[in-house]
Amino acid sequence: MKDTPRQRRRGRRPSADGERKDRVIQTRVPQDLEDSLRTAAERERVTVSHLIRNVLEDSFRLVDGIVADSSQLVDNVARDARRLASAAKGQPREPVAFVPADQGGTVARALLESVDAWQEVIVNRPTQCTRCGIALPRGHQALRGLTTEPAAPVVWLCHDCLARDADD
Repeated sequence: MKDTPRQRRRGRRPSADGERKDRVIQTRVPQDLEDSLRTAAERERVTVSHLIRNVLEDSFRLVDGIVADSSQLVDNVARDARRLASAAKGQPREPVAFVPADQGGTVARALLESVDAWQEVIVNRPTQCTRCGIALPRGHQALRGLTTEPAAPVVWLCHDCLARDADD
């Protein structure tokens, strides 16, 4: 005789792990919500289960997006509030670290890509080339980027970078 007790199972044998369906979650809902779910499922031509699964997935995706966006918004508002407070106190603006496009600056690269045309000008205030970072002193000839985006920062280009672009 066997020493191990025989296990009794109801119904058919369980499927292998790879063949099992998604997990089942049950919940009770009021009659009017059930009616709304059935109507919406019929309208979308899906089962009520699929409708609920889609709604849950979309809701979580939406919430994740809102959380990420609100986090970025909070950072932007805090930065702007610090700038306004500094300006109100008469403190000079904190310098922003600028990384030229040739040195891996992703912001500089995006600014260069937004330029529609270049206008040759004589620089009045010292600045630097957005691509290579070379200093562009007052009185120096340079190119100013023209774009259709009204709030975009000014994009500067030295003549060497323009000639290099023409060779590419």
